[in-house]
Amino acid sequence: MGRVIAFSEFADYYAQLRGDARFSKGTILDTNILIALTYDVNINSDEVEEFFQTALLPERKNGFRFFTTVNTRSEYLDFHRRLTMTEYLRDIADGVSPLKAPSQAKAQVQYQLGLLKRRTEQGSDPVLNDKQIKTIKSVFSAGRHSGHSGWLSMCENVLLDKLDKTEQEIQDFGIEYISQHDPHQEALFSKRIDWPDAKRIAEQTCLGLSDAMILNAFQCSRFPFVVSADFDIGYAVLASNALKDVVMPDSVAKKYRSYHFDGASIDS
Repeated sequence: MGRVIAFSEFADYYAQLRGDARFSKGTILDTNILIALTYDVNINSDEVEEFFQTALLPERKNGFRFFTTVNTRSEYLDFHRRLTMTEYLRDIADGVSPLKAPSQAKAQVQYQLGLLKRRTEQGSDPVLNDKQIKTIKSVFSAGRHSGHSGWLSMCENVLLDKLDKTEQEIQDFGIEYISQHDPHQEALFSKRIDWPDAKRIAEQTCLGLSDAMILNAFQCSRFPFVVSADFDIGYAVLASNALKDVVMPDSVAKKYRSYHFDGASIDS
């Protein structure tokens, strides 16, 4: 059965893994960890940054490596796509954008940002979700009309080359993309990644398929633990007799104490 290891317990936990030939030196980082490392407004940012500085980054001298899956990387880029557009739409709402927006569109932007403010007060990241962005998009003309900028010109001004730069940031940090199709990474896997296995992981706790695919890739790897701040990831690990361990911020790890998983281990 998988365990939830709190950041504060990691040193003792990892000391027992050093030299174990069954495992590769490295880990897979969940999307929320990537976001916390690059977006200091994130609720887990301080905990994650401290953990990397004191626990994981020093291990690089011993050959420790950081990886993302295709799912984590796409979710990370998607977050920054929404973040970039949210920040620009705030400029429209505040009347400081150089692009002119029709009054109907500006009103909708202000309304959606008001909804976002209420979510943010409840602990969410201050970033519009896709449903909100689609709603805002629907009140803009695609092209320039009546002296107002269209949605397409906004995207060109705001997003062009942004995702390349965002992806380069995690590469510069030393985070690699893991793939079974890379012949240089064959030793990182203990078995082939199989789609039905991801479905079984999702079914056990109603875990989202994207998260299930991340856990499945991790399960097929030779890494002993995944690093995540996602409550659902820890929940899935504790509920399974097969999944490996997850390392999490103390603030997340302590939440599982009252859920009474049979035989579960929560080191926090």
